[in-house]
Amino acid sequence: MKPKTKDKLQLIGFSLVYWMIASVLFHILRRGGMGGEFGIEVVIPISLWEGFRVSLFTGMVSRICYGLIELAFDNSWMRRRTIGTKLFVKTVVYTFLIVFVITAAVNYVNFVIDPAEDMTRSRILGSGAIWSIITFFIVSSSLFSFLQLVNEKFGPGVLWKMLLGKYQKPRVEKKIFMFLDLKSSTSIAEELGFEKYSSLIQQCFYDLNEVISGRSAEIYQYVGDEAVLCWDYEKGVQGNECIDLYFAFLGKVHSKRDFYMQEFGLIPEFKAGLHGGELMVAEVGVVKKEIAYHGDVINTTARIQSMCNELQAPLLISGSLLSALSLSSSFSQKFEGEFVLKGKEAKTYLHSVGLTQS
Repeated sequence: MKPKTKDKLQLIGFSLVYWMIASVLFHILRRGGMGGEFGIEVVIPISLWEGFRVSLFTGMVSRICYGLIELAFDNSWMRRRTIGTKLFVKTVVYTFLIVFVITAAVNYVNFVIDPAEDMTRSRILGSGAIWSIITFFIVSSSLFSFLQLVNEKFGPGVLWKMLLGKYQKPRVEKKIFMFLDLKSSTSIAEELGFEKYSSLIQQCFYDLNEVISGRSAEIYQYVGDEAVLCWDYEKGVQGNECIDLYFAFLGKVHSKRDFYMQEFGLIPEFKAGLHGGELMVAEVGVVKKEIAYHGDVINTTARIQSMCNELQAPLLISGSLLSALSLSSSFSQKFEGEFVLKGKEAKTYLHSVGLTQS
């Protein structure tokens, strides 16, 4: 399955579950306590089962409409807009969506209830139930959008790990790391000036996010002109994804060579180091809390990436990680030698990896 397709299916699936649960909970909470008020007689023209049917129908309609809207917004242009722009556009669209969903719900209520009941459209639209539905929809939409923004901020799945306190106590995990750095960054910054140079880095990382979307890689940090990516070890090894992503990113950049030449007068090139193994993971900080990785794997990967210039190799990988991969004929690899990396005593076997010339 292509990464983009997988990403969209996950969005649709999450949207479906969210809206179905939200609609049923709304029905349960709103109906709870009705008829139990002292001295007040509450007439409920819709049975409990009919109410569930309406809730499920409303949730399904909401999910389909909401999913289509989110897929429409899931494009490079929208992702690069400011948060304010995103919220404004979505608010306008959701206003029309609310009207559509309420109209559909009213028609469905008239279809499922006993025809003898006096449930005319004017009676339904004039009741307080409609306003509670509108309030529910606005709050639910805001919560869904908030969860998406938080997911984008921390990375897929990180919010739930924090909520569950998974890393409150440091724990050992096996990860693959990639340090991805712009080649000749100092000379490029001097040539372009810092404002133009910042725009270049911003554009490159936009393209990187386009490539990562739908894959199992996570962006751990941005450090100046460098991005640090990580994978769960097994996922990064599967299908050689940790290597494939690097070349997919280069392909993305080179497919936009005309744009980069027109805007910046150059085509950016990146070097990368890859290594994997066990390390510690823990929540750190109170303000600006984040999940941090500590261990030799991080330092070794950084040192491997720093050897790219010396060995004139765009992509270097440790021997231990390379042995866990099954490189296809589309990749070529060369043993570069044994090296004592800065800050280490033991030697590290380094290999360069490239694409086979067709």
